Amino acid sequence: MDKKYGLTLKACYLGYIVQAVVNNFLPLLFVYFNNDLNIPLYLISIIVTYNFGLQILVDSLSASIVLKFGYRKTAILSNLLSGAGLLTLAVFSFASNNYIVLYIGIMLSVTLMAIGGGIVEVILSPLIEALPTTNGNKSMNLLHSFYCIGHIIVVVFATLFFKFFGIKNYAVFSLILMIFPIITAILFIRCPINSPKGDEKPIGRFKLFKIPLFILLFILMVCAGASEQAVAQWISYFLEEGLNLDKTLGDVVGVASFALCMLISRFYFGTIDKKINVLKTLIISSIILTALIIVSILTSAPLVSLILLALSGLFIGFTWPTVYAYAGDVFTAGGTVMFSMLALGGDLGCTLGPTLVGFVSEFTSIKVGILSSVVFPIVMLVACLLIIKIKAKNNKNQDKSLQ
Repeated sequence: MDKKYGLTLKACYLGYIVQAVVNNFLPLLFVYFNNDLNIPLYLISIIVTYNFGLQILVDSLSASIVLKFGYRKTAILSNLLSGAGLLTLAVFSFASNNYIVLYIGIMLSVTLMAIGGGIVEVILSPLIEALPTTNGNKSMNLLHSFYCIGHIIVVVFATLFFKFFGIKNYAVFSLILMIFPIITAILFIRCPINSPKGDEKPIGRFKLFKIPLFILLFILMVCAGASEQAVAQWISYFLEEGLNLDKTLGDVVGVASFALCMLISRFYFGTIDKKINVLKTLIISSIILTALIIVSILTSAPLVSLILLALSGLFIGFTWPTVYAYAGDVFTAGGTVMFSMLALGGDLGCTLGPTLVGFVSEFTSIKVGILSSVVFPIVMLVACLLIIKIKAKNNKNQDKSLQ
């Protein structure tokens, strides 16, 4: 790859760290919000639902915004909004101890961060796809590995900060996190940017959804997002409240280990040069993921449960970027519109997964809530089998046309 694109890579990598910050910082505070600030659990569930629900809306609009204003301006705007969201969270924390006022501040903060994060999700993958490279799956997994790095940074440093300065000072840490979107915005001002193929004559959204193969890829993105965030958003709460583990142990060993396993998975697929059988890998992953979730909930040993949930990150991690890369190979002229629709599917899953866990937990227990998330890897398995069937049918028709 041309050395001049090194700055572009750094900007995209940092962009995913920013998205990890805005998606994973607040969940570390859920127990504190619930126990110390008396914010009801159903209102906390609404935070997650609203966050990813708004990102879905942003995903649906981002392609039009990018095509009108360009990637550079859109990337800069997304990072400024993310930074403004972190600032808003801090300001409202300093301003009042009333949980209603704080909740309003949290929702305003989530609004800004969700808009910023939603735009980031749409633009970074096509920016990487547009760079001169020979292995799309490798590049995409390496890009998305930085989301995991960001997740680990947030969890580890937030835990250390809370340990020494107290969780009640979370607003200060929120201000510290602003350094990531500020630096990323500066990089996007300077770096060279290529537009992806297909943007010259953008494909219509509704035309995409008339293609059975794309519909199944969209479903895979829904399941990838749901499987990932069902665990990522609730594992801290589950380990602390469901298994009665110490918050420091739960966050560092549990949450950070889950993110680390996702990182290992994405980094592995982002560094190997050989091409993989995407569908076969996704099928194996969905089966193992289903088994890990079921066993982790049914076991009576908290440590075993913690380890199994952390290991699930190995089989969730590569799914999202791999589906992105696979779609880029199949629909070479999909461009920004296709990636925005796939991002919409991913964020729809990011909404459905945690929301399902939250509402099931409200009426049963957090264990049953986590267990309910197995529906997503099961649907993923079915979707992969249907894609194989469609591909086999298409190949058969092509063979007939040659006779």
